[in-house]
Amino acid sequence: MDGMTLTQANREWASRPADERMPDLETMHSRALAQRSAGMEKEVPFESLRLEAKDESLYLSRGAQPIKLMNWAFTQLCAKVTAPSEYLATLPATLAAQNLNHGLAKRIADGVGNGIANLLFHKNSEWLVRAVLTGAYERIWNCELTERLLDKQADGWEPARPDFNKQGDDFPSLYLGDRNMFAFIRYRNDYIQQPIAFSNSSAPIYKGFIVYNSEVGDKKLGALSFLYNGMCGNHLIWGARDVMEVEARHVGNVRERFQLFDLKLREYSRKSLKEDEAIISRATRKVIAATKEQVLDTLFGKRSLKLSRKAIEAGYDACLPNEDGPANTVWGMVQGLTRFSQISRNADVRIAIDKEAGKLLEMNF
Repeated sequence: MDGMTLTQANREWASRPADERMPDLETMHSRALAQRSAGMEKEVPFESLRLEAKDESLYLSRGAQPIKLMNWAFTQLCAKVTAPSEYLATLPATLAAQNLNHGLAKRIADGVGNGIANLLFHKNSEWLVRAVLTGAYERIWNCELTERLLDKQADGWEPARPDFNKQGDDFPSLYLGDRNMFAFIRYRNDYIQQPIAFSNSSAPIYKGFIVYNSEVGDKKLGALSFLYNGMCGNHLIWGARDVMEVEARHVGNVRERFQLFDLKLREYSRKSLKEDEAIISRATRKVIAATKEQVLDTLFGKRSLKLSRKAIEAGYDACLPNEDGPANTVWGMVQGLTRFSQISRNADVRIAIDKEAGKLLEMNF
């Protein structure tokens, strides 16, 4: 198949336990709502936090009833005092508590521990500490995302399931656990015919997007939109193209960015496949310049295109003519830049390159 292979859904498929695999969006939303209703946020000074041991478990104490730390909250607290969580987890609870209390005291003495701690509590049979973050953290609840996904389902979108090489369990790419959520959604029962005359593939092109989030500081809020040929049984996404990623850290104006994020997803989901097909068709025919050097000069000379000449050249060289068409076309460059961006392990770099690649589809040459 043409295009590139996306591995995000495969990583979730390979690592998630059974109780984090959601059979449908309704179940996922119900679970997210339950997590939200069982949660309570509280901000307290870091200097007021103390740890104590009880029954070989760690409890957070502020002079009131001690509350047990969940594993992720323990890891976060260790990070706040620069203590190795894997090592402390092997110690008796009493020693681990002493080490953490020493770290908290030193943090305060060094002048960096007088800030505000953002605590997320969870009520099960007892109250638990689910997350320990700083006062700068701004939470986006998972149920806020799942609610929007349910709205999109009513408009013709559905959780993506394997299209071929099925493993027998054919479950959708929906995951929700204590630490984060992940959902891969695609447009139902419609696709684009392969528009690229130089391609040997007759595979249809589907429209999809991935959203992810964490209520507890495990990952950013993000979305990935793309066209693709299909997903196999181990949830590898094949033939991806026109890949665009956006992310936002849970700090500052993240709620404003969440509204913009939601608007962009709405625009993407409402744009018809016929529009996508027309855009791709124009891009495959539009020649930027005749030679490689002329293409680099033309694109580097575009003020609105915030890419270095080195990045543009890397995108040109990453284009695969047998799959993407000539690198001197708009579509060839978009695909080359997107393929080049996926090499980077830095999400911010990937997003920046993908964003600029997307601009090419709207430029005049």
